[in-house]
Amino acid sequence: MDSKAHPEKLPNTVAFQDEFTRGFMVSPKEVKEGYYLFKSKTGGFTMLYPKNAIMDKMYYEKHKDYFEDINFGESNKKENIAYFVRITYENKAITNNIDTNLKLLSNSVNYNGHYTEFQYEDKIFYYAKNEKLLSNGKSKAYTFFSYIKSNKSNQGIEFIYGVSCLNFKQKCNIDLTKEEKNAKKLMKSIEFLH
Repeated sequence: MDSKAHPEKLPNTVAFQDEFTRGFMVSPKEVKEGYYLFKSKTGGFTMLYPKNAIMDKMYYEKHKDYFEDINFGESNKKENIAYFVRITYENKAITNNIDTNLKLLSNSVNYNGHYTEFQYEDKIFYYAKNEKLLSNGKSKAYTFFSYIKSNKSNQGIEFIYGVSCLNFKQKCNIDLTKEEKNAKKLMKSIEFLH
Protein backbone atom coordinates (compact mmCIF):
# COMPACT_ATOMS: atom_id res chain seq x y z
CA MET A 1 0.00 0.00 0.00
CA ASP A 2 1.30 3.47 -0.81
CA SER A 3 2.22 5.09 2.50
CA LYS A 4 1.70 8.53 0.89
CA ALA A 5 -1.99 7.85 0.15
CA HIS A 6 -4.51 10.42 1.36
CA PRO A 7 -5.48 9.38 4.92
CA GLU A 8 -8.95 10.93 4.59
CA LYS A 9 -9.76 8.41 1.84
CA LEU A 10 -8.60 5.42 3.88
CA PRO A 11 -10.22 3.48 6.73
CA ASN A 12 -10.34 5.42 10.00
CA THR A 13 -8.16 2.88 11.81
CA VAL A 14 -4.75 3.27 13.38
CA ALA A 15 -3.19 0.87 10.87
CA PHE A 16 -4.18 3.13 7.97
CA GLN A 17 -4.00 6.55 9.58
CA ASP A 18 -0.37 6.02 10.63
CA GLU A 19 1.85 6.55 7.57
CA PHE A 20 4.61 4.13 8.59
CA THR A 21 2.21 1.32 9.53
CA ARG A 22 0.16 1.84 6.36
CA GLY A 23 3.24 1.08 4.27
CA PHE A 24 3.05 -2.59 5.36
CA MET A 25 -0.66 -3.10 4.64
CA VAL A 26 -1.52 -4.95 1.43
CA SER A 27 -4.99 -3.42 1.07
CA PRO A 28 -7.49 -1.29 3.04
CA LYS A 29 -9.91 -4.23 2.89
CA GLU A 30 -10.15 -6.30 6.06
CA VAL A 31 -9.26 -9.94 5.38
CA LYS A 32 -10.87 -11.00 8.68
CA GLU A 33 -13.03 -8.85 10.88
CA GLY A 34 -10.70 -6.44 12.68
CA TYR A 35 -7.62 -7.48 10.68
CA TYR A 36 -5.78 -6.37 7.56
CA LEU A 37 -3.16 -8.31 5.64
CA PHE A 38 0.39 -7.29 6.57
CA LYS A 39 3.32 -7.97 4.21
CA SER A 40 6.89 -7.70 5.44
CA LYS A 41 9.31 -5.40 3.61
CA THR A 42 11.67 -8.35 3.04
CA GLY A 43 8.84 -9.98 1.12
CA GLY A 44 9.36 -13.01 3.34
CA PHE A 45 5.97 -13.34 5.01
CA THR A 46 2.43 -12.09 5.44
CA MET A 47 0.20 -12.20 8.52
CA LEU A 48 -2.98 -10.82 10.02
CA TYR A 49 -2.52 -7.31 11.44
CA PRO A 50 -4.91 -5.81 14.03
CA LYS A 51 -6.65 -2.74 12.63
CA ASN A 52 -5.87 -0.51 15.62
CA ALA A 53 -2.26 -1.53 16.22
CA ILE A 54 0.58 0.84 15.42
CA MET A 55 4.09 -0.07 14.32
CA ASP A 56 7.06 1.34 16.18
CA LYS A 57 9.26 2.95 13.53
CA MET A 58 12.09 3.54 16.00
CA TYR A 59 12.54 -0.20 16.58
CA TYR A 60 12.10 -1.31 12.98
CA GLU A 61 15.14 -2.93 11.38
CA LYS A 62 15.69 -4.61 8.02
CA HIS A 63 18.74 -6.09 6.29
CA LYS A 64 18.25 -6.88 2.60
CA ASP A 65 15.79 -9.77 2.23
CA TYR A 66 17.13 -12.02 5.01
CA PHE A 67 16.38 -10.14 8.28
CA GLU A 68 13.56 -7.98 9.63
CA ASP A 69 12.64 -6.91 13.16
CA ILE A 70 9.11 -5.58 13.62
CA ASN A 71 7.39 -4.18 16.73
CA PHE A 72 3.76 -3.18 17.02
CA GLY A 73 1.16 -2.84 19.70
CA GLU A 74 -2.12 -1.43 20.88
CA SER A 75 -3.29 0.28 24.06
CA ASN A 76 -6.81 0.21 25.45
CA LYS A 77 -7.03 3.10 27.93
CA LYS A 78 -10.61 2.27 28.93
CA GLU A 79 -9.65 -1.26 30.05
CA ASN A 80 -6.11 -0.21 31.08
CA ILE A 81 -4.56 -3.00 28.98
CA ALA A 82 -1.74 -2.85 26.46
CA TYR A 83 -0.19 -5.52 24.30
CA PHE A 84 2.87 -5.58 22.08
CA VAL A 85 4.17 -7.93 19.42
CA ARG A 86 7.78 -8.34 18.42
CA ILE A 87 8.62 -10.37 15.33
CA THR A 88 12.14 -11.20 14.23
CA TYR A 89 12.31 -12.75 10.77
CA GLU A 90 15.36 -14.50 9.35
CA ASN A 91 15.99 -16.31 6.09
CA LYS A 92 19.36 -17.99 6.72
CA ALA A 93 20.64 -21.48 7.41
CA ILE A 94 20.94 -20.65 11.15
CA THR A 95 17.14 -20.95 11.40
CA ASN A 96 17.57 -24.72 11.12
CA ASN A 97 19.41 -24.80 14.46
CA ILE A 98 16.29 -25.04 16.60
CA ASP A 99 18.08 -25.41 19.97
CA THR A 100 20.09 -22.22 19.43
CA ASN A 101 17.02 -20.28 18.34
CA LEU A 102 15.00 -21.51 21.32
CA LYS A 103 17.81 -20.45 23.68
CA LEU A 104 17.85 -17.00 22.10
CA LEU A 105 14.07 -16.73 22.40
CA SER A 106 14.15 -17.95 26.01
CA ASN A 107 16.78 -15.34 26.87
CA SER A 108 14.68 -12.60 25.22
CA VAL A 109 11.70 -13.34 27.44
CA ASN A 110 13.54 -14.54 30.55
CA TYR A 111 12.07 -18.04 30.26
CA ASN A 112 13.48 -21.25 31.60
CA GLY A 113 11.16 -24.05 30.58
CA HIS A 114 9.94 -26.40 27.89
CA TYR A 115 8.32 -25.62 24.57
CA THR A 116 5.29 -27.35 23.11
CA GLU A 117 5.96 -28.38 19.54
CA PHE A 118 3.13 -28.50 17.02
CA GLN A 119 2.71 -28.52 13.26
CA TYR A 120 0.36 -26.08 11.55
CA GLU A 121 0.14 -26.01 7.76
CA ASP A 122 3.73 -25.94 6.42
CA LYS A 123 5.32 -24.70 9.65
CA ILE A 124 6.55 -26.09 12.96
CA PHE A 125 5.81 -24.06 16.08
CA TYR A 126 7.74 -24.21 19.34
CA TYR A 127 5.35 -22.50 21.75
CA ALA A 128 5.48 -21.47 25.41
CA LYS A 129 4.11 -18.84 27.78
CA ASN A 130 5.37 -17.04 30.83
CA GLU A 131 4.31 -14.58 33.49
CA LYS A 132 6.36 -12.29 35.64
CA LEU A 133 5.75 -9.97 38.55
CA LEU A 134 6.54 -6.39 37.66
CA SER A 135 8.68 -4.02 39.68
CA ASN A 136 5.69 -2.58 41.55
CA GLY A 137 5.26 -6.00 43.17
CA LYS A 138 1.53 -6.16 42.33
CA SER A 139 1.04 -6.24 38.57
CA LYS A 140 1.96 -9.08 36.25
CA ALA A 141 3.00 -9.17 32.62
CA TYR A 142 2.12 -12.18 30.49
CA THR A 143 4.05 -13.35 27.47
CA PHE A 144 3.08 -15.85 24.78
CA PHE A 145 5.89 -16.71 22.42
CA SER A 146 6.93 -19.06 19.68
CA TYR A 147 9.71 -19.93 17.33
CA ILE A 148 8.09 -20.58 13.97
CA LYS A 149 10.07 -22.55 11.39
CA SER A 150 9.18 -23.13 7.76
CA ASN A 151 9.29 -26.78 6.63
CA LYS A 152 10.13 -25.69 3.08
CA SER A 153 12.93 -23.13 3.47
CA ASN A 154 15.49 -21.47 5.76
CA GLN A 155 12.85 -19.06 7.03
CA GLY A 156 12.14 -18.68 10.73
CA ILE A 157 10.38 -16.21 13.00
CA GLU A 158 10.80 -15.43 16.67
CA PHE A 159 7.34 -14.23 17.76
CA ILE A 160 6.68 -12.57 21.13
CA TYR A 161 3.27 -11.33 22.31
CA GLY A 162 3.20 -9.55 25.65
CA VAL A 163 0.28 -8.10 27.58
CA SER A 164 0.02 -6.14 30.83
CA CYS A 165 -1.78 -3.26 32.50
CA LEU A 166 -1.20 -0.02 30.61
CA ASN A 167 -0.85 1.93 33.85
CA PHE A 168 0.69 -0.32 36.52
CA LYS A 169 -0.63 1.92 39.31
CA GLN A 170 -4.21 1.04 38.36
CA LYS A 171 -5.86 -2.36 38.34
CA CYS A 172 -6.72 -4.14 35.12
CA ASN A 173 -8.43 -7.43 34.34
CA ILE A 174 -6.53 -9.36 31.71
CA ASP A 175 -8.48 -12.24 30.18
CA LEU A 176 -5.60 -14.69 29.71
CA THR A 177 -7.65 -17.13 27.64
CA LYS A 178 -8.61 -14.35 25.23
CA GLU A 179 -5.06 -12.95 25.04
CA GLU A 180 -3.53 -16.38 24.41
CA LYS A 181 -6.11 -17.01 21.70
CA ASN A 182 -5.23 -13.64 20.10
CA ALA A 183 -1.50 -14.40 20.28
CA LYS A 184 -1.95 -17.82 18.66
CA LYS A 185 -4.25 -16.38 15.97
CA LEU A 186 -1.51 -13.93 14.94
CA MET A 187 1.21 -16.60 15.13
CA LYS A 188 -0.75 -19.09 13.03
CA SER A 189 -1.63 -16.43 10.46
CA ILE A 190 2.02 -16.15 9.39
CA GLU A 191 2.55 -17.36 5.84
CA PHE A 192 6.10 -17.67 4.55
CA LEU A 193 6.35 -16.50 0.94
CA HIS A 194 9.58 -18.07 -0.36
